[in-house]
Parts: sequence; structure tokens; C-alpha cells
Amino acid sequence: MAVPDDYFLEIESHFAMRRGTPFILSAKDWVLMKKWAEDGIPLPVVIEAIDTVFEKAAERKKVVNSLSYCRHAVKELWEERKDLQIGASTTVPEQGSAETLARLAAAVAPISASIADEIRGLEKEQSAKAIEDRLIEIERRLVSQVPDLEAMRAEVAEALAGTKLDDKTRARTEEAMLLRIVRERFSLPRLSLFG
Repeated sequence: MAVPDDYFLEIESHFAMRRGTPFILSAKDWVLMKKWAEDGIPLPVVIEAIDTVFEKAAERKKVVNSLSYCRHAVKELWEERKDLQIGASTTVPEQGSAETLARLAAAVAPISASIADEIRGLEKEQSAKAIEDRLIEIERRLVSQVPDLEAMRAEVAEALAGTKLDDKTRARTEEAMLLRIVRERFSLPRLSLFG
């Protein structure tokens, strides 16, 4: 199954946000992200590992210049999570995913009852990776349904005004920023089994 573009977009955007500057990932960084995706490492695990690396770097007054600085942290955190959570194998245990999906559905229900029902229905899936991929796609559709979306898009455009980014990077950054604003405004969790 192909990994949704949002997986890469979120990692790139989060890394740039942690650096505090618009940042274009190198070809080596993209290869690393693709490896994480192929290995089935969930997006929230990657984000948490990036945060850990930046927190440790700040304590040591070091600068993180590349996503490859996060390679070991991502691998270590994923090894821990595989032992503790649903991702321990490619099969989702009967118990575990239903509770998480019910919690996510409850958070989404005020915006879209049909999407909440779709999230609950994912418990029939047997693969944690398949559920994660569907949740990323569902989250994209959910964002398109929130009230005042155009006003939030205008807010993002204003925040990025004056930054020098190529069109592709600007579009990815705008979408990731919009997703963060929507999550904050509507108190939405990241749609993930591992969030």
C-alpha cells in the first residue's frame, strides 16, 4: 500500500517547525523518510522522536541540521513501541485498537458524524499499517469539512507571507500548518493508533 503524501509532509513540516526556519530536506533525508514509511513506522512515533532529539540538542546547545540526526531516536522509539503497543506485529490484536478508534471517533463526531462512524469501522482492519494509512487519508477529508476553513487558510498564508519557499515546499508547509491550526481550534487529536 502506498504511503499518503501527508506522512512525508508532516515530518518535513514538523522538522522545519522545530528548527524554527523554513527548511528543505535533502535527498538523503527523503530516502530516510521513505525507509521509515517502508518499515511501517507510524507518523506520531517519528514526530515524538524528532521532538526528543531537538530537546536533547537544546540542552547541549547543539544545532540539528538534518533529519538524519533523528535516525537512531526514531529506530529506538519504534522498537520500544512495537513491544508496548498495537504495532508489535502486522496484526492488530482484538483488544487495543477498538478503544483507541472509539476515542478518536468521539473527538471527531462534533465535526462529522459520518467520519466518526468510518473511524469506528476501521477496527475490522487487521493491519496497524492499513489503519494508520486510512487515518491519514480520513484526517485530510476531515480538515476539508471544518467550519471557517478559508479563514484559517488565509491565516496560514499571512503567516508565510514574505518567506522564500518554492511552490512545492510552500504548499506542503501550508497544508501542515493548516492541519495544526485545525487540531488546536477543534481540540482534535492526531488521528493515529499511536498518538
